Amino acid sequence: MGIMVALHPVETPQLVLRELVKSDSAQLSAFVTQPKYQKHITHRLKNETMVVEFVARQMAAQRDGRRQVYHLAAEERFSTDVVGDGFIIRHGDGTHELGWGVHPAMWSLGLGTEIGQALVGLAFERLRAKSVWCKVMADNKASARLARRIGLRTLETIAAYPLGQGRTTQVTMFGMKAQEYFEMPY
Repeated sequence: MGIMVALHPVETPQLVLRELVKSDSAQLSAFVTQPKYQKHITHRLKNETMVVEFVARQMAAQRDGRRQVYHLAAEERFSTDVVGDGFIIRHGDGTHELGWGVHPAMWSLGLGTEIGQALVGLAFERLRAKSVWCKVMADNKASARLARRIGLRTLETIAAYPLGQGRTTQVTMFGMKAQEYFEMPY
């Protein structure tokens, strides 16, 4: 059995990133099922039932000491509305994959940057990652800028990255090593 790692909430200027809870399903459904949100992600939840089931699976995983996936809600600090989400996937080699999303009505407000910075910090400081990486679809210019803004550098571009169900797309991989993170200015 692995070591149980609870991710305590992280506050940013506008958000609180925290573990998912059952009551998040309705607010997550309001944006993760939107075509604008789904355009740049690989795991698509098509309706509220799928979101409820996803949240239940993530909550069950929170109690598993062998847990590899941490999916977090990003709620506005003052309204407590869930306006985004993020994930960290621990891979066996010490690398951690990151991903983030923001409610389309909240794009261009800096929330994605706050989620990305918090995920990088959690991965290195709490989960002891050796490196982090993310993949950004070629037509998602905003996430590519965000990856660079939070300190990730371009690693490679893959022309036909498999998305599942026979779909492929071009993606750019971004990453950072722990040493780079700990040498960054505050």
